[in-house]
Amino acid sequence: MMRRSLPDVAGLPEVEYRHCSKPWFSYVPKDGDESTHPEWFGASLVEMIRKAQPEQEIGFHSFSHAPFGCPGMTRERAIAEYNHCIQTARELGIPTTCFVFPRNLVAYLSELRDAGFTCFRDVDELPVRFASAKLKSLWMLLADFVGVSPRSVEPSFKEGLVSIPGSLMIRYVAGWRKYIPDAIRLRRLRKGLERVRRSGGVFHVWFHPENLYPEWPRLENVVARFLEELGVLVRNGDLRCLTMGQLANEFQDRFAVSPSSSSEPWRSKEIELLA
Repeated sequence: MMRRSLPDVAGLPEVEYRHCSKPWFSYVPKDGDESTHPEWFGASLVEMIRKAQPEQEIGFHSFSHAPFGCPGMTRERAIAEYNHCIQTARELGIPTTCFVFPRNLVAYLSELRDAGFTCFRDVDELPVRFASAKLKSLWMLLADFVGVSPRSVEPSFKEGLVSIPGSLMIRYVAGWRKYIPDAIRLRRLRKGLERVRRSGGVFHVWFHPENLYPEWPRLENVVARFLEELGVLVRNGDLRCLTMGQLANEFQDRFAVSPSSSSEPWRSKEIELLA
């Protein structure tokens, strides 16, 4: 959580997930704080990011990481989650611009818009549609192993919000994926950069920070090399590196100038990094 301790959550409507038999907050140490349970509370980390140079964008990933798109979530709980995000943003003095749904399960978009957010990360775009989640998982695993070129994406409007699909999640080095050579991981990232450099669009890269931990420093070295090469392209003027909020603002500005332009391809060359 972005706080030093657990606030009063007595008024939050409970969720009833099939995979979670206990009350949602029963797992969180109610009397703990950042000094005793840093795995739950990260206010000092947020403060470090706020003070970082170059300036970083801080988005929201919900209040309690409750999956919005799972049976058991209610509209009342979703609104309460958004409201807690707004309260946290006001306390920290940060904007409510970007939202990333837990587990990438997108839901309750009109409520997100009404809460004051402007954009969200949509599900990753894949080259084909799959008949089942199992086939999709198998294809994604195969794509990682053989280094399939990730797609470039384009922003669009959904229920008054700017939807920014993902292009590629940098997955952790664990399980079967620990056998993927680092060179193939880097090659996939390079293919994404080259596709955007040649054809335009957005290469939206994202990962969980904890993905860097297994087999450390393998994945950290891959990401560092990718960032070095990206930096060269940005300095040479071949690409731009934008946050979700910056991209959403540009897309909204273009739509305001020409409403029909929202359906036109996004020809600019952007790279987005989200951790």
